[in-house]
Amino acid sequence: MRQCGSIPKFIEEEHINNGIIYNCVKHQVPFVLAGSIRDDGPLPEVYGNVYEAQDAMRNHVRKATTVICLATMLHTIATGNMTPSFRVLPDGTIREVYFYCVDISEFTVNKLTDRGSLSARGIVTNAQDFVTNVCKGLGLSL
Repeated sequence: MRQCGSIPKFIEEEHINNGIIYNCVKHQVPFVLAGSIRDDGPLPEVYGNVYEAQDAMRNHVRKATTVICLATMLHTIATGNMTPSFRVLPDGTIREVYFYCVDISEFTVNKLTDRGSLSARGIVTNAQDFVTNVCKGLGLSL
């Protein structure tokens, strides 16, 4: 990844053709990758500075109409804490922001509602089953 210099370049050069990040890049879905204090040098496009990562996350959730957090408890809770429960669209319409927390741990799902994320909907399952079922529901094959 570091040799390629970016995630899109890595996907192209290594002929990656599946996965969550691949599809985000392919369909231009914004994502934020934030490092942890344990990182020994983040990959390209990973925010090493937590304040910059938080700012990037806030910028995306302010524009979001749907947020899906998959299998990362601390990032999910942080995102839930900074996601508004509604957006005012350009035409003045007020629209709920749909927020889904998908995690194998019931604790993670419950933690969001305990912290006041009223619009969060929890789905207790593993991320792979969730993605597989969403694909099937959309008529896509993996």
